[in-house]
Order: sequence, then C-alpha cells, then structure tokens
Amino acid sequence: MPVATVPAPDTQTVTLSLVSHTNAGKTTLARTLLRRDVGEVRDAPHVTVFNEEHTLIETGGAVLQLWDTPGFGDTARLLKRLKRFDKPLLWFLVQTWDRFTDKPLWCSQQALKNVREEADVVLYLVNAAESPEGAGYVAQEMEILSWVGKPVLALLNQTGPPHEPHVEAAELKLWKDHLTKHPVVRDVLNFDAFARCWVQEDVLLDSIGAMLSKEKATAFGEIKEAWHEQNVAVFEQSVKLLAVQLTSSVLDGVEVRAETLIERMGIGRGDINREYTDARQKLATKLAERLEHTTNELIALHGLEGSAERRMQEVAKEHFHQPQQVSESIWGVVASFAGGAMGGLIADLKLGGMTFGGGALLGGLASGLGAYALIRTYNLVRADDGRLHWSREHFREQVRLVLLCYLAVAHFGRGRGEWRDGVQPAHWHEACAKVIETFADAVDQVWKHSVEKQARPEVIVREMEHLVHDCARELLKRLYPREVRWS
Repeated sequence: MPVATVPAPDTQTVTLSLVSHTNAGKTTLARTLLRRDVGEVRDAPHVTVFNEEHTLIETGGAVLQLWDTPGFGDTARLLKRLKRFDKPLLWFLVQTWDRFTDKPLWCSQQALKNVREEADVVLYLVNAAESPEGAGYVAQEMEILSWVGKPVLALLNQTGPPHEPHVEAAELKLWKDHLTKHPVVRDVLNFDAFARCWVQEDVLLDSIGAMLSKEKATAFGEIKEAWHEQNVAVFEQSVKLLAVQLTSSVLDGVEVRAETLIERMGIGRGDINREYTDARQKLATKLAERLEHTTNELIALHGLEGSAERRMQEVAKEHFHQPQQVSESIWGVVASFAGGAMGGLIADLKLGGMTFGGGALLGGLASGLGAYALIRTYNLVRADDGRLHWSREHFREQVRLVLLCYLAVAHFGRGRGEWRDGVQPAHWHEACAKVIETFADAVDQVWKHSVEKQARPEVIVREMEHLVHDCARELLKRLYPREVRWS
C-alpha cells in the first residue's frame, strides 16, 4: 500500500481527493494532471483498490498533493445500509470489509476514509457521457459526501472531443442546474482527462483556491502561480519549436537552372519540367521530415509518449516497395496530424505541387503560360538567389498547419496512452483560419523578408517567433475566451 509523502515541517500542504463512481476515469485524469503514468488504467470497475498519493507540484513553501481513490461501488446498496444508523458515516468508517468478498464496499470505504482524513477539496468526476437524469448514483454519492462536509468541485469528464465554447457552456449549465440542489457542490467545471487544454488548468486552480481556508489559500496562491508559470514555459518552448519549423521551411530552396529561350517558346521542355518536378518533391519531402520532427518534439515537451515517427515507419514499410506511392502515403499521415486541415496543400504536394489553388494547373495551361509562370501558379517562386522557394500562399497554409498540430498535442491528455493522430474539431479549423486572416499582413511580411529580401536568418528567426507567439495566443483566446490569462 502506498505510503503518504511527508512534507517538510515548514511546508503548507493542500490536498485534493479525486473521487467518483467506479470506472469514471480518475486515474486517467491523475495521469493527465501529473504528466506521468501512475496507477493502472483499464476499462473495468474497481481497478484502483487503495488510496494512492501523488505530488502535483511543490514550491519553496507549499505543496499540492493529489489522492487517487478507489471508486464508489454499489452506491444504492451502500446508501441504504448507511441510512439504518443514527451516525451513518461513523459506523461506516469503523467497519472493515474483506476486499475480496465485498469489493464495492471495500473500495467505497477506502475513498470515504481518504476524503474525511486528508481532503481539503474533493474533486468529483462526473461521467458526462451520461445524462444527469440517467446517472442516478450521482445524487446518492453527493448525499454520502455531504455527511463528510468537505467542499466538492465537480469535473465533467468523458465529454468527448473539444467543442465550441457555446456547446460546452450549454453542457456545463445542464450539470450545474442538476447539482445545485447539493450544497456540498461548490462549483462545476468542464475538465475532460482526454481533451483538456492547459489554459483550463488555471480555471481549475482558481476554483480550488476559492474553497480553501484563509490559511491554506495564501499558500495556494504560490502554488497557482508556479503551476501557471510551468504551463506558460511549455507554451513558450512550443512557440520556439514551431518557429524553427517555419523558419527552416521559408528559407528552404532548391537550385533549378533558368529556362532557355527555346524552352520558353515551348520547345524541348522535358528536361526543365523534370527539374521543376524534382524541386517540388525535394521541398515536399523536407517539409514532411521537419513536420514529423517538430511533432515529436512537441509530444515529448508535453510529457507524452509515442511519436509521429512510429506511424511514419509503418507507412514506409508498407509502401517502400512502390516508390511512386511513398510521397502520397507520407502526406496522408501528415494530413491526419492536423485532421485534414491542409486541404489543397496536401493534394498539391501529393502531385508535386500541381493542383493547389483550385484548378490552377488547367488555368495555366489554357492561358499558354511558360514553365516559370506555372511555377508561381503552383506555389513555387524563383527568388533573386536563383532557387525555387515555397510561395507566400503556400507559407500561409504552413502556418495554419503548425497551429493545428500544436492544438492536437496540447489537448492530448496523457491518460489516453501513447500519442496518436486523429481528426480535429471543425471549430479548430475555423479559428485557425480567422487567426491567419487577422495576422495575414504579418505572415506575408515574414515571407517577403525571407524570400524576396533575403534577410539574415537570425532576423527571420526573431520575426517568426513573434509571429507564431502572437498567432498561438490569439488562437487560444478565440477557443477559450473565458479561460486564457497570460500574467
């Protein structure tokens, strides 16, 4: 059985007890908050049978402890038995059940003992996949927790993928209205273990702080600030990773000889066209490799396991014997990182840059444009250095892609297991599009300084970091207008 951590004598400890009906995701949430694997996660009742203590964060004078408790079992039977006694909780806590012969009662006893003896605040997980009316055990467990008298913060878990703010607000109101009849419940928050974002953690800590005694609230202020600074540091480092990705891409180029006069007249263009096709493929391959590397660094930075490389290796193994399919397979995987957000860009890269822009190829051929003009139409431009670079329009799409990649990783709770790709919510795509529109001039300016003016790399890096920082902040603000704070 785990032994409680003993803090230093002059350290103020704030303790949270994580409780819920069995199999509601307590250990999954604990892993997400701790950024490390603890306990055992299985889709079965009563996986956790002992109270387990973990340190969430420790500062110079305060420590935040989290207890993962066994789930409540047969709540109806438990409540019926407790109501037979004048002092039900005292009777219940002095009983000793064999955990092998009556596991639901054993687990319930362990959870209640922990709440009574340790908790400053109870974090009660609600399975929001159920309707309030269908989860009848919630009212029964609230009655039991009311006898203990500790403040309860209800967290809506298993809500599914992130939704638009107004959708989440409606679900939150539904549960708030349902739980207001229980005075012990002091607040209700959306906080899914699988799909929460770090900015929501500030709201969680604010709510906890409001429930503490004056003595502990002072120490908790130090904890909140340290937690916030820790999250902001991860955000800032993420910005740097994304900026490096975009800087490398915007500075990238491939040498291609200039067209001869005869080739411009449309004669003997086979060799030059092959050079342009090869150039597109080289740029696309480098972009894919960098995106894979950046995604892996983001995964590690956020305390997750797994990698994009593993999935990429599966694709390569499956398709390597057919070289013509490798590029298409890689970009199919890259598309899934951002939930298909690349749209025309991915189609363009699959064909070496031949379709992006909604029929640009057909329009270019119909107008009789030469190869150089077609390059510009296909999102490649020749700069003064004589090399082909990604175009301004293409670069805008890359900025949108890295923002979506960041959202995918930042919302991936560790309790889900190893990183895996998936389709991202539609409102993320809409928010990213609005952010790119808002900062269109800044995006274009960075591209212009890089490709047209050939600015020094160190200048581009600084400009890119400012750009990504502003875009990412604005994106989080749009997605979480009530939660984001930066100071």
